[in-house]
Amino acid sequence: MITEIRNDADLDKEFIDKKGFVLLELGASWCRPCQVMAPAFKGVEEEFKGEVRLCHIDVDEAEDLAARFAPEGIPTFIFYKDGKELGRIIGYRQKNKFFEDIAKMMK
Repeated sequence: MITEIRNDADLDKEFIDKKGFVLLELGASWCRPCQVMAPAFKGVEEEFKGEVRLCHIDVDEAEDLAARFAPEGIPTFIFYKDGKELGRIIGYRQKNKFFEDIAKMMK
């Protein structure tokens, strides 16, 4: 399940004092690379057997909130463990490479 982050309250609920892995996507509905990456993003839960929670911020609907993450482009995927950023994946990746990059950050 992908949790939509629309405001500070949503962000606090998903990140403050939360343990475990979170993959946050910054994207937009009109963004073609975001659309192409959508199946891989959704597939993270199954690939990693529920170990990774998925969150999404629409950069148009929550512009100020998204800006705090300083995305260099979209889609930007930010990987967290216990609320600390471990790394970023920016732009399109083939599904297997996307999963490989996430697995490396989990180690």
